[in-house]
Formats: sequence, C-alpha cells, structure tokens
Amino acid sequence: MKTQKMISGLLLTILFCFSFGLVNALSFSIKLKSINKAPAQLKYVFVNEVDSINKDILKLYDDFTYEFLFFQKNKNKPKVKREEGTYSLKKDKLVLDKETKAEVQDHEYRFVFIENKGLAKSQRFNTSKKEPELLYVLNIDAKYWLPIYHDPYFGDITNDKKASKKIIDKKPEYTPIAALPTYTINNINTANTFSNNISLSKDSLKKIKAIFIVGPVEESTKEFIDEQKKNAKYLKDLGVQVIEFYHPNAKWKDIVKASEGANILVYSGHGGVAVFCVTGEIVEGEIIQRDLKLHKNAIVIFNHACESAGSSAVDTKDIGQTEAFRRVGDYAKPFIESDVSLYYANNYSDCLIPFFTSFFERKTVKEIYNKQATKWNKIEAIKKYSYDPNYEISIASKKGSNEIRTLTWHLNGKVSKVEKFKDCKSYEIAFVGKPNFTVVDLFKQ
Repeated sequence: MKTQKMISGLLLTILFCFSFGLVNALSFSIKLKSINKAPAQLKYVFVNEVDSINKDILKLYDDFTYEFLFFQKNKNKPKVKREEGTYSLKKDKLVLDKETKAEVQDHEYRFVFIENKGLAKSQRFNTSKKEPELLYVLNIDAKYWLPIYHDPYFGDITNDKKASKKIIDKKPEYTPIAALPTYTINNINTANTFSNNISLSKDSLKKIKAIFIVGPVEESTKEFIDEQKKNAKYLKDLGVQVIEFYHPNAKWKDIVKASEGANILVYSGHGGVAVFCVTGEIVEGEIIQRDLKLHKNAIVIFNHACESAGSSAVDTKDIGQTEAFRRVGDYAKPFIESDVSLYYANNYSDCLIPFFTSFFERKTVKEIYNKQATKWNKIEAIKKYSYDPNYEISIASKKGSNEIRTLTWHLNGKVSKVEKFKDCKSYEIAFVGKPNFTVVDLFKQ
C-alpha cells in the first residue's frame, strides 16, 4: 500500500511538474509571439472630404483593426478626433465594431464595399441593381503610407497607428516682429476712413487670412516649397491665418474653397500670362477670375513665376520694355478686375518677409515696391495702368552680365534639350496697384 501511495504521489508530482512546465512554456511562447509580432500594416484608406477643413478618414489594417479619424477646425484650432475598433470584411460587406468608449462622432457602421471605388451605405432590403452612392472614396495617395505627411490645413500629420494625437506640434521657427504696433482697429467692417496714426495689433493680424500655393516646378519644387513654408511660418507666428497648398497637394478645387475671404495670396510655380500651374492642372485667367473669392482689396503676390514680373526663364534675349509691360499688365488683369488692390511680382528669394514687415508697419505698397525694386534693379517707368487708371503699373530691370547661362527644357518631366546663351537684361520685379494702399485698407469692405 505504501508503495502504491508513493508511486501515486510520484506520478502526481511528475504530472504537476510537467503541467507547470507546459504552462510556463506556453506562456513564454505567447510572450515571444507577442514580442516578435509585426506591426499592423495599412490595407485600405477611405476618405470623405465634407469641405476643405472637415474630412473623415477611415483606415483598415491587415490585423482587422480600424482607425477612424475626424479632422475638424473648431474656433480656428485644428483638431482630430479618433475612434478605434475591429472590423470584418466578407465579400462586399464591411462591418465596424467600435472599441473606443467615448462617442467620437456619429457615423455608419455597416457598409457596402465597392471594389476600387469605396464604401457605400449598407441597404439590407434594397433590391435595386443601381450602384449606391459612395459615402467614402477609396484613396491610394502614397502620403497615407508614409510616417508623416503634410496637410495644407492641419499641418504635419503622423500615420503612426499608436499615436492618439495625430497633429504634430512644432515650435516656431521665427521670432515675430519685436515691436508690433499696439493699436487695434475697431469697427473694421464699417469704417470708411482711418486717421494717420493708426497702426496694427495682433488682434487685427488674426483677422487676416493668407493662402500660399506652390505648383510643380520640376527640380525646383522642393526649393520653392521650402521658401514658401518659411514665409508662411513667419505670418503664422504673427497670428495671421495661413492655409498652405504645396505640390502634390496644390489642387485647384481645394484652393478655390480656401480662397473665400482671403486677404493675401502668394503663388510660386510655372507661369505664363495670367496662369496658375497647380497639381494636375493649368488654370488660366478667366478661370482664376471666375473661381477665386478673395476679399475685396486683397493683395496677390507672385514669387518665382515666369512672365509675372516681365521676364521668363526661356527668354534668351532682352524682351524690351514694351513686352515686359504687356506681360505684367495682362498677368495682373484678372486679379485687378476682381477688385484686388495690389498685384506684386518678385523673382528674388528671401524678398517676402521684408515685404510683409514693411506692409504691417503701414508703409504704402508703392514705398515698399520702390525700396525692393531699387535694391538690385532699376525702375524702368511708373505709369497709369491701361486697364484701370486708378492703378499704377511699373517694372524694374536688371542688367545682363554677358556670362554664359544654361537653359534646360523639360518634356513630360524629363530633360528634352539644353541650350546655352549670354545672360541678358531681364525684368525681375513688377507692381500693379493703388499706390497709396496700406495694410489698413486691407480691412475695408
């Protein structure tokens, strides 16, 4: 009996040890799998862009989890609400199962998945063969697969699935003007005249809205974007509302929506008389005049755009004063006819921050133009603008150096021809505007 009990006890001990070891082994195995598990990969992105500052993005991952992001601007502050959960996708049926406890935003949780198109509302008893209307469009833009991408309204956005805060905060790169005037303009919408001692405060600067656009310019695109980001940041640090559109996200339909009530518009990119070259589209003067909804008395600035100040990158000889005036006058025409108060073109780098500094110090636009145009150029003439005598037009030229320059021609984004020529006289700065216009007039209705 003692022997049987000893054997039974021994067996129980062995069994217990084996079980304990097995449990530990399983536990270790599970932990090891957890440690070595690859992060979830993004599989689908669906977007519903309600308008330029309200859009919903649904991301489906290969581990059957989802992330729903709701981009909004609340009291001019960008916000992203976030919902998480799991999903099932069987044939054309997508069902979301929310895990986020708080109610983020009301939306559908059952969808019809339409291959290569997007998501439509689930209609269980609908027998119609007609394809339902899309609620969310399938989006294959590479930016959603990058670690970070830049949104023209919300700034830099992280695609890190684990990050609960999607907007990346950045410290200011520039120190605002140290001695901003302290006077606040009152009754902006009704004032017709202003006394000579009025200056601008941060409260007034916050009422100004600026748009920056950079289109595709082959190998110069990044350089132009970097420069305009610097200029845009300068305005943002002053308190100005700034909206940015940089290629490949400089789409005309988005720019048009954002242009409502804008006081300042800055463009860099390819030019030609009265042309914007934006992502996937060349927009001519008639469309610009029809679509843009800038604030009355707005200012339009061209920085590095062919023909906007007179000369073009493909000019291999002096085009002459008459042609330079014609180009500038025609480029400005759709803007002036839309009640813009200043058209200003400057082909130099690092010229806009000095322009804005003088402008916000209440200098007249003619004073600012004269100062910038005589720094490196010679003002050819100042005369009445032929399309509207209430405006003046002027061009400024730079002497040619006779050095050999290289002109590179592109076709479909590739170099097609290289041409050499002597550097000649060029027209680099131009102005069409109401000569006594100041920042104070920017607020007038």
